[in-house]
Amino acid sequence: MEKYGFMKKFRPDELCIKEFENWIIVLRRKQTTLGDSVILLKREVPDISNMNAKEAAEFPSVVKWYEDICRKKFGAEKFNYIVMMMHDNYVHYHAFPRYNKKVNYFDINWEDEGDKNVLDNFGLSQISDEKTLFKIRDYMIQ
Repeated sequence: MEKYGFMKKFRPDELCIKEFENWIIVLRRKQTTLGDSVILLKREVPDISNMNAKEAAEFPSVVKWYEDICRKKFGAEKFNYIVMMMHDNYVHYHAFPRYNKKVNYFDINWEDEGDKNVLDNFGLSQISDEKTLFKIRDYMIQ
């Protein structure tokens, strides 16, 4: 049985970049901007209001780690977070590092179309191969 069966869609066993007591950060398969991730509560609850105090208290340190690593590794300048639990009925945040200029990593020129809303490009990806996705993951967890 998988460790996180309810969140298997996000492939936590393969794409985890950091695990905390109550949260797990996994790289998004669709990299709209470099370093896109999903921050998932490790307990299956349908609403943010159902988080307990311990889970809620840990969340800022989870976000701080994520933002610090994206700034350090990729030069991210800002961050957008989206909570959309229509299809996946458990607490999770989509996290998008934002960049004011093109960056080149893994032989790819990453361009953040900052003038567009992240939601406009939510399902789009700048990469299509698993090999690059795993390179990004490995670079982020070093």
